[in-house]
Amino acid sequence: MVKRKKRQLTETNSPIKKMREAVNLSQEELARLMDISVSTVSRWERGLAEPTMTVAQMKAFCRAIGKTLEELPNSLLAPEKLE
Repeated sequence: MVKRKKRQLTETNSPIKKMREAVNLSQEELARLMDISVSTVSRWERGLAEPTMTVAQMKAFCRAIGKTLEELPNSLLAPEKLE
């Protein structure tokens, strides 16, 4: 019998995740609205990839979360990972 290690999930204080959850959007819904993959949203939120967006994607993100560009934080990167 082979024992499998449980994956340890690392939580981050991702601003993208906080903003997405504040408007009750799933990762799937946000990805669809921005025309990106769900895995991209997931990687951004887990701090595995830096958020990079085209102008069109940034506009879609702002519309999805109901904020203007000026209301976004200066950095969409998670400042630190929480264990």
